[in-house]
Amino acid sequence: MKPSRLRHRAAGTALTALLVTAAGVAMASPAAAKANSMTIGAISLSTGNVPAVSVDVTYSCDVGSDVHLGVTAKALNKKSVATGTVPNSALKCDAGRHVVRVKLKNKPGTPFFAKKDAVKITADVLTPANVSYASDEKIATL
Repeated sequence: MKPSRLRHRAAGTALTALLVTAAGVAMASPAAAKANSMTIGAISLSTGNVPAVSVDVTYSCDVGSDVHLGVTAKALNKKSVATGTVPNSALKCDAGRHVVRVKLKNKPGTPFFAKKDAVKITADVLTPANVSYASDEKIATL
C-alpha cells in the first residue's frame, strides 16, 4: 500500500514542528543569559612603589550565576602583561549593572607599565571552566 497524502502531510508537519522547536531551543540558550554583560571604563596607572594598572569595569550577571571577572592588560610597545580577577564572592549577580575597580598585577618577569604606554585591556565574565559569557576590549594610553 502506498501512504496517503494525508500521512505524508502529517509527517512533514510533525518534522517541521520538531525542527522549529529544536532551533528555538538552540537559539534560546545563549539568549537566556541576558544579564551577562561587560564594559571597560576608566583605565589608570598608579605610580607608587610598584606601578600598577587599575581598570574600572561595569558588569552584570544573572541571578545565581557562578561567574568571575578576568581582566588582562598588554602593552602594545613592549612585553608588559598584567592580570587581575574578581571572584564570584565579590560580585553582585542580580541582573543589574555594577562597577568594580580591578587592580592588575604584573606577570613575573615582565617589565612594569609606565606613563604613556599604549595598552590593550581585555575584560571577560567567565564561568568556573573559564568560558567567556561576555567580554570587552579597549586600547588606551596610560
